Amino acid sequence: MRYIDKATEPATVTETRCAATTKLDTAAHARGAFDQLDKAAVRKRLAAEQGFLCGFCMRRIGHETQDARGEPTMKIAHRMPIDADHSLALTWKNLIGSCDGGQRSQGRCWTCDAAQGSKPLSVDPTEKGSVGRLAYGRRADASGLFVTSDDEILRTDVDHTLKLNSGDLPALRDAARKAFQEHCRRALATRGRPAWKQAYPAWLTRYGDALPEFLGAIEALL
Repeated sequence: MRYIDKATEPATVTETRCAATTKLDTAAHARGAFDQLDKAAVRKRLAAEQGFLCGFCMRRIGHETQDARGEPTMKIAHRMPIDADHSLALTWKNLIGSCDGGQRSQGRCWTCDAAQGSKPLSVDPTEKGSVGRLAYGRRADASGLFVTSDDEILRTDVDHTLKLNSGDLPALRDAARKAFQEHCRRALATRGRPAWKQAYPAWLTRYGDALPEFLGAIEALL
């Protein structure tokens, strides 16, 4: 997870929220209003502001990517689900672009929006202070790079509600970080945080608008 700098909401969110017929007084009404959105426009804006990374696990997402049935693989998640607070159903800050949370594992490992369901989250990728309480570390009994926090509630969010330490995610984060470190070693023939900081800006520009997967684990090095 990394900080998301929320952009201006697309017109479909503003127009739907401000429409005279829109009601957010019950969960059912809020779901109905949410379903009136131009979801393609919402996914496009979310993907762009997140660097085409899932707002939770940081896998690649694409607003036009579809599964075999023609359904979008990118999900529009609510950090505070509609069942938990229906008044936030159309609040842009509450909307996060998510991967489908299970496609790659064929349902063997649910993560992100699919794992969250209707549980509210305390961790907030749109707040620097919240993301700053997360850390990446090792576990003695397992290989890979795990998300954790010194805050028990945030630790529960990432470990259990979003299941960000399940499946192949720890191994993929570890591989992404090691690849970056190897790039720094080759580019500058040296190791350590000063080298990482020096190499980072030029390395990042190679990716353009689509940021490298698991970037948050790399940024934590810096």
